Amino acid sequence: MISKFFRNCLSLVLLFPLLQLLWLDMLNAAPSGPESDICSTLVQSRFFGFFLSSSVFPSTPCSWTLQNPDPRRYTIFIKVTKPTRDCISRQHRTFQFDSFLETTRTFLGMESFDEVVKLCEASTHVAFLEAGKQFLQIRKGLPRAGAGSRNGDGEFKVEYLVVGKRNPSMAACQMLCQWLEDCLTYSTSSRPCGIMQTPCQCWDQPPPDKDTNGCYLENCIPVVKEGTADTSGKLTVFVKL
Repeated sequence: MISKFFRNCLSLVLLFPLLQLLWLDMLNAAPSGPESDICSTLVQSRFFGFFLSSSVFPSTPCSWTLQNPDPRRYTIFIKVTKPTRDCISRQHRTFQFDSFLETTRTFLGMESFDEVVKLCEASTHVAFLEAGKQFLQIRKGLPRAGAGSRNGDGEFKVEYLVVGKRNPSMAACQMLCQWLEDCLTYSTSSRPCGIMQTPCQCWDQPPPDKDTNGCYLENCIPVVKEGTADTSGKLTVFVKL
């Protein structure tokens, strides 16, 4: 009887650290409200801007949240310039949410962007993403167990754009198109671009081909003339409409 009691106690002692890890992981993975009443930033009615992590996340825990004024009409785009050193994996996490209940201080409809941002991955120095829900949030939480004693103060920069889905401004499109070009440049098969679509026309028509007499193929008609360009003895040229 006594030995059974000691075995049960030993099992509880061994299980307790595991329960602690699971509890901390749940806190990091499933946020319910603002990370901190004291260290929280809510951005509303702003369509572009930027911040440095040192100013927005001076301590732990902290959160920065950008509100989409109307997800039916606008899309949020952000660019993250990653830290070059002192980055602790998964201490800063990125989410989007459908809505927020003031009465219970709870976010609803959570979706994680951690696999898109990958803040501490050094293979690329920037990350881009597109968010279509009402809130986009970046949180600084407690470091995961075994992450070391560093403070995770590696500074990073976040730039954001809130772009209309119809008739976006020229200034917004100029910046967004540059982001898209950079995003596609840095994308790989294992790390695709985080911008899926834009409301902007980001590329002009291709330059005229010198072999079509200065006209685009869709704006030209073929004219057959006598010549020696092929075996039929006829040369096909294009005339601009």
